[in-house]
Amino acid sequence: MDCRLQSETSGQIEKKLNRILGQVNGISKMVFDNRSCEDILTQISAVRCALDGVAKDVMYSHIGHCVKEGLESGNYDETVENLINTVGKYIKSK
Repeated sequence: MDCRLQSETSGQIEKKLNRILGQVNGISKMVFDNRSCEDILTQISAVRCALDGVAKDVMYSHIGHCVKEGLESGNYDETVENLINTVGKYIKSK
């Protein structure tokens, strides 16, 4: 099963990722400017939360589109295995 993001979801995620890239660039500038460790860590935490939000959006899309489609087509075993693998990959990254 090879499922992709829907175009409307992809556009929303791309906007969020561009904002996150700006935050990461801001952190780099903070390091270059020798800002306090506390300020840098606060911004790193904000980026991690933003990335978790993107992951939630991707997972929601995956379940709402890919898993739903797989179940509706009768591919229960393959769909469930794919969902377990997908969730496992995300959890392993934490």
